[in-house]
Amino acid sequence: MQFLKNISLQQLLNDAVQTFLKFPFALLSALTGTIAAITLIEIEAKNFDENEWLIKLIIVSSAGLILFFTLELLARRLNFSLKARALAWLGGLAFLSVYYYFIQPELRYMIRHLALVLALHLAASYIMFLNKREENAFWQFNKAMFLRILTAVLYTTVLYLGLVIAIVALEQLFNLDVPDKIYPELWVFMVGMFNTWFFLAGVPTNVAELEETHTYPKGLKVFTQFVLLPLVTIYLVILYAYMAKILLQWEWPEGWVSVLVLCFSIVGILSLLLIHPIRNLTGNRWMHTFSKWFYRALFPLAFLLVLVIWRRVSEYGITEARYVVIALAVWLVATVLYFVLSKQRNIKFIPFTLSIIALLAVFGPVNMFRVSEWSQVSRLRHLLEQNGLLVSDKVQPASQKLKQETAAQISSIVDYLAEHHGFEAMEGWFDAKVAITLDSIKTGAESKWTIRETSRNEILDQMGLDYTSESGIKSTQYFHYSLDKYDDKGEVFQIDGYSYMAELWLRTDNKNQDLKLGNLPLVVSLENNVLHLAFEEETLRLNLEPITRKLRKGTIGYRTRSEMTFTLAGDKKRARVTFRELSGKEENKEVEVNALELLLFISEL
Repeated sequence: MQFLKNISLQQLLNDAVQTFLKFPFALLSALTGTIAAITLIEIEAKNFDENEWLIKLIIVSSAGLILFFTLELLARRLNFSLKARALAWLGGLAFLSVYYYFIQPELRYMIRHLALVLALHLAASYIMFLNKREENAFWQFNKAMFLRILTAVLYTTVLYLGLVIAIVALEQLFNLDVPDKIYPELWVFMVGMFNTWFFLAGVPTNVAELEETHTYPKGLKVFTQFVLLPLVTIYLVILYAYMAKILLQWEWPEGWVSVLVLCFSIVGILSLLLIHPIRNLTGNRWMHTFSKWFYRALFPLAFLLVLVIWRRVSEYGITEARYVVIALAVWLVATVLYFVLSKQRNIKFIPFTLSIIALLAVFGPVNMFRVSEWSQVSRLRHLLEQNGLLVSDKVQPASQKLKQETAAQISSIVDYLAEHHGFEAMEGWFDAKVAITLDSIKTGAESKWTIRETSRNEILDQMGLDYTSESGIKSTQYFHYSLDKYDDKGEVFQIDGYSYMAELWLRTDNKNQDLKLGNLPLVVSLENNVLHLAFEEETLRLNLEPITRKLRKGTIGYRTRSEMTFTLAGDKKRARVTFRELSGKEENKEVEVNALELLLFISEL
């Protein structure tokens, strides 16, 4: 209550100004990202390419917020002068400018961004405590940050809900026309600005004062002692029982156990960090025993984790997901060895090493993307050479049917490379025209999924293979082609020499369309991939299978009018067919056209 009595608007304003002076560029980064996000909502961006700069600005601003926050903590710790502080700001702005230039809203770049943000958050936790001492200050600082985050989230959520209710009340009571966009825009502002400003206002920066602080929240002790530690112990017993089962039955461990070991280890280490200041106090015997034996108990589980990873990698190679598990396993083993063998056992070792691992995993010389691509290309090379599909570094079409398991493995690797890396590392295996085809797929496809599927099919086709799933069943591939609507906006068709024009939809489950050419009947039907035009005197036929196979040599998606127009001539009738849309599926190399939208022009000879 005394705290509430001392609060005034002037004090709140002064605190806000002081917070801005302490963290100016962190707040400016938050403001930039908030404005960009609100702008994106306001314009209802639908064209991704035109508004990509806004998305990049949001991404860079999120990195700038934590970067400048970390730099300010370092400046406080080292007592930077205003000049040195300004140089740090300029360095941060230069980094963000380069980062904006290179960053792309794609999965690989987003993984790198998340790793960078994680590393910066971890660096912020220890940047003011780089010496061997001040371990208590380090713990108290991070405790304060954790509680401040929870408080900021609570305040932000309650205030947002209150404002939303107020807006709805104004809308209902005064018949105001409030746009729906106001609600997401308000949430972005509350999270981007209010939440950030409120959090930064409570950041402690006096290391000496933190080192002398020994407060420990009673609620945190109760939660850790009676909830977290018992749960960790239960999972420890379960994992040891599973290890005993493996030894007794002498069987390989299941792959998913690696995730369980990592989750258990991380929660256990978090528990140790939470009880660190009070683990040796009188009355906390259980905490002392847990902190003393946890890492020793973790050592066999770390060995189990390494065993599981080794088996998966030896069978399926390295992917980005497995690389992350490997990196965490290396970090876990190093952490266990440090706390078991080292006499210092400084808890700052945990965030410091984890931040280094995060950066090396995505930016290092042996980062996850480079290693994963190398691993999968090596696996593919081995499989192709083993089955006579790669001779003298040149792909040869399969001369005989492969085993289903082998075909599935090759298909899986090619599909993975199509999705994550492309085929640049394999260009020397194919003729130059294959690279040209892959480039045309990238430029002509409608979506990333189309690029992945079409380029994958092109590479497998060069090997004389169909895509086969891991179950050994060849997958059904659906296709859809249509006129390029950007080239044919006016829909103007030349009809010289033709007497009749009709627009039709045909499906395999609605086979016949009855038309009248004056008084003469015409039946149009689609059967067994053949378009039939049945007049009284004769029937004109168009076989769609070779047309479809030719279309499938290119990309899935839009086609020019010349590619979609065909002329048929009989003894008495002539027809021109222009397909607006053509779709179907291919399974086990068998094509089935099941839907057509077409323009039909008819004349008599």
